[in-house]
Amino acid sequence: MPPVAGLMMGGFAAFIMVTLVRALRDGVIFSDGIGYDIHQQPTKFASTAALHGTGALLFAWLAAHDLYRLVLQP
Repeated sequence: MPPVAGLMMGGFAAFIMVTLVRALRDGVIFSDGIGYDIHQQPTKFASTAALHGTGALLFAWLAAHDLYRLVLQP
């Protein structure tokens, strides 16, 4: 993966985590333009939050692997 791709993956992970924290604080998470309220649709809110968290971890892992390969391996 080119170094730019690692930076993009890290940016995606940071963006998803910021929006996930905002959703957990506000109680409304948005997915595909549809808002899910934690009090009205708790199951959809929880599943959407879990999927967003999984995606953020995946992007962070990809970015970290690319950074490791770029910096520590010759």
